[in-house]
Amino acid sequence: MPPVLPWTGDILGYQVGGRMQHIRDFYRYNSETRKKYLDVIDSLPWAEVVRDRGASFAIRDVFLHILDAYRYWFEYGMKDNLSGYRRTDRDRFKNPADMRVYEQAVDSMVAGVVGNLREEDLSRVYEIHERNETMQVTMEGILMHMIEEELQHKGEINCMLWQQDIDPPTTGFIEWLEAKATAELGQPATSR
Repeated sequence: MPPVLPWTGDILGYQVGGRMQHIRDFYRYNSETRKKYLDVIDSLPWAEVVRDRGASFAIRDVFLHILDAYRYWFEYGMKDNLSGYRRTDRDRFKNPADMRVYEQAVDSMVAGVVGNLREEDLSRVYEIHERNETMQVTMEGILMHMIEEELQHKGEINCMLWQQDIDPPTTGFIEWLEAKATAELGQPATSR
């Protein structure tokens, strides 16, 4: 019988540990695939990266928005310090190398937060005060929101790349899991 992926809790005989492990896998997936987007951005003329295409922002700014959203929640929201949050000045990013430095810093911060969480931390409730409202949100809610946030905005970048007849660097999650299992365990995995 072929090995199965973690939907059943098993990769090639390696037992995967619950919701927290799945969340960590999604965060690793987003981190690794985010860098592929930077590689594509690096291959484009800068004028195309900052061109207004009628989306929420230009490609550069959508990518930076993803990173700012992580800072909003992980650096400020979880510490109930939204009054201290400022989005980055997007105009200070003049090339892909500037974006890559910022991505590495945010990615490191996120990996530190997610890497230190335990399963029981998922139910922790954060009270976050915004100007006119107070939110109560669980750690799991924040984590799941940011998975969705990043995927949503990568989809927006995909559309802007398609407008230029450029294939986006999409990697399906199951495809990524299979490659991860192969790399970690030295044998190909099959999914069910």
